[in-house]
Amino acid sequence: MKTTLFLILSSLFALSVCLLPESASAQKKTETLPYQFTVKGAADTTIYLANYYGEKLFYADTARANSKGQFGFKRVKPENEGKFAVVLPGQKYFEVIIADGEDIRIESDTADFIANMKIIESENNRIMYEYVDYLSKKKKIREKLLADLEENEGKPEVTAQIKEKYNALNDEVIAHQKSIRQKHPDKLISQEILMSVDPEPPLELREDRQKAYYWYKKHYFDNVDLSDDRIVRLPIFHNKFVTYLNSTVVQDPDTLIKAVDELVARTEPGSELFKYIVHYSTYNFETSKIMGMDKVFVHMVDTYYKPEIATWMDDDKLENIRDKAKSKRYTLLGQVAPDLVLMDTTEQWISTHKDLNNKYVLLYFYDPDCGHCKKETPKLVSFFKEYEGDLAVYAVSGNNDNKWLKFIKKNEMPFHNVSIPQKAYEDADYATNLILTKKTNYHSLKYQEHFDVYSTPKLILLDKERKVRAKDIAVDQLGDILERLEEMEKRAKEG
Repeated sequence: MKTTLFLILSSLFALSVCLLPESASAQKKTETLPYQFTVKGAADTTIYLANYYGEKLFYADTARANSKGQFGFKRVKPENEGKFAVVLPGQKYFEVIIADGEDIRIESDTADFIANMKIIESENNRIMYEYVDYLSKKKKIREKLLADLEENEGKPEVTAQIKEKYNALNDEVIAHQKSIRQKHPDKLISQEILMSVDPEPPLELREDRQKAYYWYKKHYFDNVDLSDDRIVRLPIFHNKFVTYLNSTVVQDPDTLIKAVDELVARTEPGSELFKYIVHYSTYNFETSKIMGMDKVFVHMVDTYYKPEIATWMDDDKLENIRDKAKSKRYTLLGQVAPDLVLMDTTEQWISTHKDLNNKYVLLYFYDPDCGHCKKETPKLVSFFKEYEGDLAVYAVSGNNDNKWLKFIKKNEMPFHNVSIPQKAYEDADYATNLILTKKTNYHSLKYQEHFDVYSTPKLILLDKERKVRAKDIAVDQLGDILERLEEMEKRAKEG
């Protein structure tokens, strides 16, 4: 948290205003602001107000503390209410809730913000800091129980009693969290606290893990008010949402697509929450390290990134993200890859669909000048020579000059070594004629776009039907993947 805060706000501290003599008018101005703070140890310093959006903090306002450590901030618009951080020099900060139209008056001390926190005005913040104090006390009890549990390992009767106390403590905390929401249903802080409570499956379902899981997934957001846009400014919602996407829902593209669509459908179209869920889900699956998640990314773009839906994006950004999806859609897992037809070193055109009859075809995109390619290519050559299965390597070079031929010779590449003829880059009529005479096709001459080759090396494994079975893998992973595919085929045949 502090690292993130530093990255966001360090440049602001560098621009702090010069010290000015304190005036009576400045003092009066502070006293008329809706959010007023007195912090011992903050005299004559520049203070910043930062708002949460998701898990990150962003600059919202600036204040100047007087000689008594008094400062204030102007009122936040209702749509921007949420959790904020009051940030002092040295990356010191404390959090406040600005919501429900409340004025705020708080006193504290830089020596220990929380221990010295005094809420003079603001029900949200009074509830929040009383809750923080409550949790702090319960945490000490929890740590003592865990220590006792470790100390009494191997003593079943004793540990059973400790676990009973631990569960009772957990139930007590949950009951307290729920009671806060019941007592203060109109306060944003009570909503934040309730979000930390996970729904519990009914007792009759808990013995059946599968039924309990499906119930839990269905009710995951029961304690979240999806009609309130302000929750995007509470970091707990972001954390809960990310856990849902990356842990709670089975990491299968089709399952995730269904889950995200159902969640988006529960929000108001065009609302801040709608925008947040769509945007973060898209980003999450675009950058996922799990193979196959680009299918979710493509679905998100196709479904939601239209001018009439993604109104928060300008035309250039919208076009850019749609182009990214376009480059990925042709090689999604389980989909038949486009026929790649390129020229080999003997000037013969080789088709991955028509000329290669192997059970598996590995598309290997590389560049002779690529440093990583120089390391991976010898590994692939060794693997290919030792592999006993039915595999062809279709090695696509990013250029067609002498470097390419020297690279092939140096690495003794026993592959189908192909590339786009240099003339096709230089002469548009020649390239067009190659397509018209069916020597090749548009996908092949634009393979970087249609096979999502924006860095090298890139490996895509195709099966006998030329469906994509693996992609964006390393040579070291190839053996295990092929072995797993063979095992899956064997099990399928056995019934």
